[in-house]
Amino acid sequence: MRFDDASSGWTRASFASPRDWQLPYTEDHDALAARTLERLADGPGFAVVTGAPVAAMTTDEVRSFSESMLGHLGRPLPQGRGRETALAWLVRDEGASAHTDERRFHEVAYTSKSRGSLHLHNDQAVQPFGHAPDYLALLTHRKARIGGESLLLDAWTAYRVLRREFPRELDRLRRPFAIDRRHVTPDGQNPVVRSPVFEPSEDGLRVRCNVKRIETAYPLTGRTPPPADLAALDALRRVLGRTDLRLTLALEEGDCLVVDDRRILHGRTGYQDHDEPDRRRCLVRVMLGRHPVGPPTLPQASVSSTSETGSRGVGVPSGP
Repeated sequence: MRFDDASSGWTRASFASPRDWQLPYTEDHDALAARTLERLADGPGFAVVTGAPVAAMTTDEVRSFSESMLGHLGRPLPQGRGRETALAWLVRDEGASAHTDERRFHEVAYTSKSRGSLHLHNDQAVQPFGHAPDYLALLTHRKARIGGESLLLDAWTAYRVLRREFPRELDRLRRPFAIDRRHVTPDGQNPVVRSPVFEPSEDGLRVRCNVKRIETAYPLTGRTPPPADLAALDALRRVLGRTDLRLTLALEEGDCLVVDDRRILHGRTGYQDHDEPDRRRCLVRVMLGRHPVGPPTLPQASVSSTSETGSRGVGVPSGP
């Protein structure tokens, strides 16, 4: 596929094969970073680096390797609190659950430490541990026995569909919501942040999308969601639930998924793990801020209700 096709907002049908998003690993991490950043800025907003040499490494070695390799893409950001703070965060089942025994969403759980499914979202929405990551990377050390596929959806496409099919609801999504971030609140800071889901600006389209965390914020703020809020979130949930808009990726051991967190929403299917502890699913997550090379800019997507394309052909088109 052509980069400028993908950079205007993609659907599942935009890709002919996995080769459209894959990049082979090379020990030249500067060159690898340059090619990856090209895919993030001028392509589909994500890439999968294949064949990273992690099979014989210990978990600690993979963590160090991920920081070294991905540090060429951007500045690794601290994750966690206190003694658990790390630049390379382990995404594996440690007995956490995304839901309570009453099947209510568990607001303070690290869902990265569970084996359940994860809804589509981007991490910028909750400003984890006081950061707004530009890029998010997941390096696969070991994969699950069954399941655990990564889900991706282009938020520019979601915006375009909402503009066409749910214009009234999109208007509400452009105004701030309270967002619950109890699970990643920096010490001494507010567990609620406020932001629109979609924020058009002269610099591009800023996306902060986490439907579940918006819903759990209402009790924290003492508000009952008004009908307009419920309708807007329902419309967003319906668009994010469209299987024709999203990709499902089965990452192999040694694959590293890198996404532009300002544009691409990610999630995960639930999984069943191996019985042997040393074979159980383990990914290493690194959040990255861009290296300062000039004034900050957002990915360029057209956000006007009248214009369907932006500069350089990089916009939100009218078609699906």
